[in-house]
Amino acid sequence: MKYLEEINPGDIFSIDNIHYLLTIDFKKNGSRLVYRLDNGSPAWLAGNSLVQISPIYYLDKENNIVPMKLESQTDVVH
Repeated sequence: MKYLEEINPGDIFSIDNIHYLLTIDFKKNGSRLVYRLDNGSPAWLAGNSLVQISPIYYLDKENNIVPMKLESQTDVVH
């Protein structure tokens, strides 16, 4: 788990089994603009919200599963 303020724009994360996309927008109070992936609705979440990173994958032309965004080795939990 990480705080929302610790992840990067473009990251996908979940809170209570709802998946969101973090945008680059933020407010002075530390809130971050996110979009729900199931219905596209925007929401402002506090920067100190605890989130679970959720990787997203796609299939290439040979049907290989490829991550949309590579994680650094320090982010990987063994």
